[in-house]
Amino acid sequence: MNSSKSVIEKLNVNKYENKLILYKPQDVEDFDEVEFDVEVKKEKYDFICAFIFDLNEFSKVLQEVLKKQLLKDNGYLFIAYPKKNNPKYDQYIERDSIYTEDTYTSDGYVHGSNLKFSRMISLNDVFTIIGMKAIPQKAQKAKSTKSSQCVDDYIEHIELIKAYIKDKENISELYESLTPGYQKDWARYVYSAKRKETQEKRLSDMESILEQGYKSMDLYRRKKK
Repeated sequence: MNSSKSVIEKLNVNKYENKLILYKPQDVEDFDEVEFDVEVKKEKYDFICAFIFDLNEFSKVLQEVLKKQLLKDNGYLFIAYPKKNNPKYDQYIERDSIYTEDTYTSDGYVHGSNLKFSRMISLNDVFTIIGMKAIPQKAQKAKSTKSSQCVDDYIEHIELIKAYIKDKENISELYESLTPGYQKDWARYVYSAKRKETQEKRLSDMESILEQGYKSMDLYRRKKK
């Protein structure tokens, strides 16, 4: 029966060559039969699992994985968090608070990234695990504009934005703190406009929205609905 499967079987862990498990409590023995790194030692992994105890830690793990681009295409990021009413920890995370529109788009992607929500399983009576898959760029739906299909253009435009805001210390720091996906989204938003006047207005919009604490135009628009 499916319920009798081990976590190794449920997550198909053995098929992944490079595995990273972060912040695993010592008494969690479900992964003892496999070899894995406990800190980042490789450039990329195809299996990453992290144990967290609050939403701040959840955000930090996502930020680290995305910023350092630790996950290979088609790899999985699993995050284990304590269930409500678990018998071991006072801390817990409500399921509805870990899957929200602040983190995921309507298509299930982590905002500004190629990570797509995939599954949710029970590790044991203490932890629930959510899984996200790194969807290759080619497999994602084509965007409506030509500029959105050219990754090299994004890189160039990101540097243009950095050059534009380099003397605006607060804005520059906010932009630099974003994951590459969010930086790319802003570059697309600004430079998909053909007219220079429109680009300048969008740069101004970007500054204002970043200062208000929103990481993307999409998040800003959602909150303003």
